[in-house]
Parts: sequence; C-alpha cells; structure tokens
Amino acid sequence: MPRRGHSTTIGKFAKLHRDRRVSEIRMFGALLRAEQRSTAIQDLNMLDVRQAEITR
Repeated sequence: MPRRGHSTTIGKFAKLHRDRRVSEIRMFGALLRAEQRSTAIQDLNMLDVRQAEITR
C-alpha cells in the first residue's frame, strides 16, 4: 500500500496548489487592508473639511 500524504505525486501537486492559493489570499488581504486604510483616511479628511466649514 502506497504512503499517503505529501509523499505521493498527487500530494505534492496538491501541496503546491494549496501553497499558491494561500499566497494569493494573503496578497489580496494585504491589498484590501491598504485600500480600507486609504478610504478611512479620505473619510477623515472629508470630515475635517466639513467640520471646518461648520465652525466658520
């Protein structure tokens, strides 16, 4: 009976595929966080402008 897991050819391909997917998910997560930060900064800037107009 052959070994099970990553020692088989299919297991090696499965591990490569999984590692690639995990890497893509991490990359997209980092992009999403950067976009959320920039959106939050823009929202804060708009809020500051509105408050400055109100206090005039």
